[in-house]
Amino acid sequence: MFLNVKSKVNLNGAILMLSCFFSAVFATIPLSPVATKQSKNAVPCNTHGSRVAVVDGVDAKLSAEQRFMRDRPPSAYCVRIEGCSELITKSPNVQKFETRPFSVGGFNCTTKLGTWISAYVAIDPSGLVGENREVYADIRFLAYRKTLDQYWTSMGIYFFSSNSYMQTPWGNPNFIRHVNFIAKDREYIFDNDQCVFGVDISVYPYFNKWEVLSIDKTVYGPKSWKLLHFSTLFKDFYVSDEFSIGGKKMVYPNGNGTGEGNSLSLYVILSENQTLKPYEKVYVRAKLRVVDQKQAKHVEKPILSWFDTPAEGSGFEQCVSLTDLRNPAKGLIVNDTLSVQVQFEAISSTKYYSTNDAQLMSTF
Repeated sequence: MFLNVKSKVNLNGAILMLSCFFSAVFATIPLSPVATKQSKNAVPCNTHGSRVAVVDGVDAKLSAEQRFMRDRPPSAYCVRIEGCSELITKSPNVQKFETRPFSVGGFNCTTKLGTWISAYVAIDPSGLVGENREVYADIRFLAYRKTLDQYWTSMGIYFFSSNSYMQTPWGNPNFIRHVNFIAKDREYIFDNDQCVFGVDISVYPYFNKWEVLSIDKTVYGPKSWKLLHFSTLFKDFYVSDEFSIGGKKMVYPNGNGTGEGNSLSLYVILSENQTLKPYEKVYVRAKLRVVDQKQAKHVEKPILSWFDTPAEGSGFEQCVSLTDLRNPAKGLIVNDTLSVQVQFEAISSTKYYSTNDAQLMSTF
């Protein structure tokens, strides 16, 4: 099952190369955490620093290594070496093996063997377009064990930046211990001196669209509406003029739904003239108020709602009982006039961007 057909994936128009170097030079490469450098033209959703590992001073590994056995052969590239002990037992300063290039995700993949069998990936700079391009890749190095008919696998997530030295390899300096690799009971070497290595590379697409949700928590003055000659109103409901925030108030003098015949119903509605983009929603936190025109003991009801459809409303079927509304002592109707208000405390807006927009943004 270790014979795997080479597959080509056209991602970023870049080329990968798998190489095997039989050298101990990389067995002691230190890994140390640093913060990634932030681009001057950083775009939203990518403005925070990341903790990564560094190989030879180059940004590299983002996740802790995971090791496991698996049945599935390599998906990006596979190399079988016949007579592999010849390369392993000779001088590490002389021997070098390198496969032909294969296309996937814009990387050059290398495997280096020494005291530890080391595995690395290097990126092809031609696969990066633009000064501040960043690439994240899920890379898995594999070695076949005939004893189990499975692949020993080392997995990690790596970060590549066009500001880094692109020909420096990234990967795992301690993929397989040399003594384990040559052990007969492990059968990494099998069938008349053969061994098999492979690599999976999954490139995470570089995001090119995003949205910014902004919450305006400025408390604006209340939007007031007076209904004159209230006792003579005969329609089921009345709607105010549109106010500047893009909404209206709606009143059912004799109630609506569960409030019909017993309560005043009051709503705030999103204007039918409001244009929303597909899937856009507007968050609203507000207070609906029936004004006490004598003692300022207003009837207030809180609203916390998302609006996603023009003319959609949010409010209360039983905002205030008709008994209280008609009680002169309550001061809710004075001179046959009802006064209602809406006080906005928070409202959202959403902006949508694409990569072209990002190129125009120097800051965010």
